[in-house]
Amino acid sequence: MRIGVDLMSVSRFARVAEHRRYRALVFTERELSEAGQLGSARCLERLAGRFCVKEATCKLLGRGFGQGLRWPDIEVCADDWGAPAVALSGGARRLADEAGIGDIAVALTHQVDLVMAVAASDRGRPPSPYRAAPREQDAGAGAVGGLDDVARMAAEVFGSSEIHVAAAESFAGDLGATSALTIELLTRLEEHYGVRIPEPDFYQMTDLPGTRRAVARAVASARDAASVPEPAAAVG
Repeated sequence: MRIGVDLMSVSRFARVAEHRRYRALVFTERELSEAGQLGSARCLERLAGRFCVKEATCKLLGRGFGQGLRWPDIEVCADDWGAPAVALSGGARRLADEAGIGDIAVALTHQVDLVMAVAASDRGRPPSPYRAAPREQDAGAGAVGGLDDVARMAAEVFGSSEIHVAAAESFAGDLGATSALTIELLTRLEEHYGVRIPEPDFYQMTDLPGTRRAVARAVASARDAASVPEPAAAVG
């Protein structure tokens, strides 16, 4: 038997749930549509619960943020009786097939500001060790200055020190950083540097070098866009 569990604060998840782009990173159109039919408080509670189920399912699959699957690969729906259920696609489906996992049962409960989810499967093999693809050296990361705040903000969000952040080979493995905390770091970085980090780069933010590269590329892209001159107005 394989099992995964997750616990989260609904109010802390509000910043993600209330931001259009961050919601789109995490949830499918169906999940957002179903939650959007509820009042604001119930919508927040529902999305926090759905995210909690996704996290529990990730733990069942033996993978985490940036390790071969995306959050929309796990869609949380409801059966005919209203009980939560998951549908896998993409990287999540491949991981389940590799581990011999068939049906996944999930349970979800709310209490005041907390939500808890459990995912279980009656069979399955341990997943093969995760091996990240070698990352190409990005010259832009060194060319863009002013990135010293990346380590500081990561340390604040993860409740660690800059020394530990710099030494960590994996934010999740070495610092216990959850996916929700990584999204919180994303929001702070984008606000601080005034950029938008693309989704592919967001999934590379699993350690300090990867995070700095993601920010550097976003900063460089913003500078390039700002340097493009406006087209001259036509003379009538």
